[in-house]
Amino acid sequence: MIRFYNIILPLLVLTVVIYTGVDIFYKVVAAKFLQVDSEEIVAKKVKDIEPDQKLLLSDYKTITERNLFGSVEKASSEGNADQIGGLKATSLNIALLGTVSGDKRDAFAVIEDVDKREQGLYRVGDSVQNAVVKMILRGKVVLRIGGKDEILTMDEPKSRPEPVKPKKRRPLSKKRERRSTVTINRSKIRGSLKNINDLLSQVQVSPHSGDGKGLSITQIAPDSIFSELKLKDGDIIRGVNGKTLKEPDDLISLYRRLKSGFHVSLQITRNGKRKTINYRFR
Repeated sequence: MIRFYNIILPLLVLTVVIYTGVDIFYKVVAAKFLQVDSEEIVAKKVKDIEPDQKLLLSDYKTITERNLFGSVEKASSEGNADQIGGLKATSLNIALLGTVSGDKRDAFAVIEDVDKREQGLYRVGDSVQNAVVKMILRGKVVLRIGGKDEILTMDEPKSRPEPVKPKKRRPLSKKRERRSTVTINRSKIRGSLKNINDLLSQVQVSPHSGDGKGLSITQIAPDSIFSELKLKDGDIIRGVNGKTLKEPDDLISLYRRLKSGFHVSLQITRNGKRKTINYRFR
């Protein structure tokens, strides 16, 4: 019996020692590798955002230099308009029939050589007689002649005094405005509109001197686009799609609509009678 205890007791003691040692070992390892930094974290205070400060004029320098809103060109064009006010009227025997103002590339003027009775389309830099087109504005063209600037202005249509209105009479019947529809070839029209200078040589256009509203067309060339449009010498084009025409440059809107191939209607006066021509493209 004593011998039995002498064997069991040492085994029990050894077991307890091993168990305790393993437990201590794991605790040391866990404490070493899973240790969390417990230092105090100090939160820094975010700097208060200051209220909006007023911007200085210099802060807008970039916007001005890049001209984001086109104000520089606008101011420049207004300045040019003021400068031409004191220019001398040109001595050249030419007449300004119409202008389309805008960018330098898009602006053009329709000028007639009075002696030759020839009309042409001119842009900035083009020569007309012994002058060079320097600037094109609405209804005005600045010409450079011999180192000096001269102004060519479009004549305002003269209006006759209104006749004495007769006493109103009771109309017997209300006449309807005459209407007609013309079918034209789309490709043929576009081909004719490629060169505006050729168009100007096919017809003579001038403001109607009756009431100042409308454009009178004469000397229509045979087989021209105006013949295709069924227009005749002496016709007065009153409007395009209901928009009244007053100046030759307003006729450009007709060219553009014809070229686009959209619906076009002309309001004209022929032999004293009003008429509307509707054009249909095929």
